[in-house]
Amino acid sequence: MGRLQNKVSLVLGGSGGIGGQIARGFAAEGAKIGIAGRTPEKVDAAVAALRETGAEAIGHTGELIGVRECTAAIDTVIGAFGRIDILVNSQGINVLKPAAEVTEADYDRVLGINLRSVFFACQVAHRHMKDKGGIIINIASLSAHRGWSRASPYAASKHGVLALTRTFAAEWASDNVRVNSITPGFYMTDLNRAMPEARKQSAIGGTPMGRFGTLDELTGTAIFLASDDAKFITGADIAVDGGFLARGI
Repeated sequence: MGRLQNKVSLVLGGSGGIGGQIARGFAAEGAKIGIAGRTPEKVDAAVAALRETGAEAIGHTGELIGVRECTAAIDTVIGAFGRIDILVNSQGINVLKPAAEVTEADYDRVLGINLRSVFFACQVAHRHMKDKGGIIINIASLSAHRGWSRASPYAASKHGVLALTRTFAAEWASDNVRVNSITPGFYMTDLNRAMPEARKQSAIGGTPMGRFGTLDELTGTAIFLASDDAKFITGADIAVDGGFLARGI
């Protein structure tokens, strides 16, 4: 029996990249999966791929920025499976510009998708979890731990994700709701694939293991945090980064 057998999970941003890999990993451990994303075709494809493996999966499409959209996504999962046990916030976008050139629209969109949605998704999920317990996993970023040139709104949003993770963990521990985050290193996701080549080489050069990670190398950490193996862990951030944050001069 899998470590997440019959658990119900919702992965926001689960139609690809890190979220998609986590969804597949959860399904392999026996979880029922809800996938939420902004692009119907990607959500449908992700759900179909999970169902082909024998997993129970359902999709939801929406921007997921505000409380109404986050409520709708969670209601979809609860309507299909009767409850929600695990929430993963893996949604995110970036705008690569010098800080002096970032527009108000750039800032609002990045913070809306990367941070505002995390706040309200966690808030809504907590309402359903607090009576019986639950697990929330937020995807942070290396930029939440270091200065990050040409990505100031993204870095601000991910600093905020860490702050929410720790604050919610402290507030909701008495409700038996655990809240943790994962800081991925550099993985060849669609977001990172669009990086300029010089930035990619800089990323590899700053990683002691000397390479990009593969998405399957992240899955085990998410499964661990979602399982009873981590039942005394809350408010933690785990870096799966090939040593990037450990490196000094």
